[in-house]
Amino acid sequence: EYTEEVTNKIVDFLMIVPDGVQYMSKDIKDLVQTSLNNGVLEEKDGKLNLTIALRSAVKSSLYEFINKINALGSVMNLSIRKSNEYPAWEYEKDSKVREIAMNTYKELTGKEATISAIHAGLECGLLKKILPNADMISYGPNLYDVHSVNEKISIKSVENMWKFTIKLLENLK
Repeated sequence: EYTEEVTNKIVDFLMIVPDGVQYMSKDIKDLVQTSLNNGVLEEKDGKLNLTIALRSAVKSSLYEFINKINALGSVMNLSIRKSNEYPAWEYEKDSKVREIAMNTYKELTGKEATISAIHAGLECGLLKKILPNADMISYGPNLYDVHSVNEKISIKSVENMWKFTIKLLENLK
């Protein structure tokens, strides 16, 4: 059971803490750049914990919101703990690998490749953190109903990605 003071502090924090889309990409139309999701509020071991999932393709924006949450916690005398940070992977306007991949795709299929971006944590962010000068792209087969019990993969697209990868590696030599 919570006192009125504690209840008010919880409500105040939830009303003030950033949530939802904060910034859109300046490089890619309609792409979310930075967002927060105040996802899970639970009581555990006599403590109330709020899990906030923070994502950003831009490192400075990621830290802007980490600092905002820390400042809010400090002002409200709350304990804030950061864990499981997923590094940003920023869009690079000049990517030789992307250009070679686009040409390879056209060479294989006769069609122009479509470049798209998603607002999600990708392994490229982890790799970019340890290989900051690497030029990289992300691609893969067609997936459906991802992260659900109905998740599926197109076997034909796996075959197409295999052929593309082999040709791309040849063209990158």
